[in-house]
Amino acid sequence: MRQAEVPDVTGLDYGKETTRKNMAYGSLFGFLALLAVIIIFGWLWKGVAIDDTLKVLTTTAGMLSGIVGAVVGFYFRSDSK
Repeated sequence: MRQAEVPDVTGLDYGKETTRKNMAYGSLFGFLALLAVIIIFGWLWKGVAIDDTLKVLTTTAGMLSGIVGAVVGFYFRSDSK
């Protein structure tokens, strides 16, 4: 939505909503891209055994999924009180 199309809603700041959305999408797509790079670089390009690639993939996903979950949860949080 463009800023001119946003209805007058009390407490809604269009700039903050756009920033939250961009952060959520950026972190999610960055996370998925990093996992894809690990698979492509480790397994397909370097020829590392699939078991070793899965170990690196599992460790990386375990460390970063909490951060991505927090960012996405912040974007989709409810403002109702």
